[in-house]
Amino acid sequence: MVLSFRLMFRPALLCLSLASACADTTTHCAGSETRELRIVERLIEETRADISRGYRRERVDSGATVNFCVGGHESNVGVSFCTDPGRRSRPVAIDAEAEARKLDALLARRDRLRAAIAASQFACGGSV
Repeated sequence: MVLSFRLMFRPALLCLSLASACADTTTHCAGSETRELRIVERLIEETRADISRGYRRERVDSGATVNFCVGGHESNVGVSFCTDPGRRSRPVAIDAEAEARKLDALLARRDRLRAAIAASQFACGGSV
């Protein structure tokens, strides 16, 4: 019975593995470039927001505080001490010209990454 069960699902597993291998050439061919592109695009968004706002928001630790908490890690019963990391943000002045240069460098890096991803996909046999 166990042998017939395994034989019955073997073709299905083979089809799934082939489909997953062909599903996304970006991750297989240009995984590190794709991850870096996501980071660069996030930095571009943040830099544009900072330039339009005129300042940057910086997160600072304000010191840990101790509070009373009801409930515990594994149960909802009891009273214990809990620590609060105490993070907050504050405005920080920016140099608009330096931020514009940084944005230009990030945009150039994004273009280079997109070209590298397209070349990598083409080399793997994918379409661009």
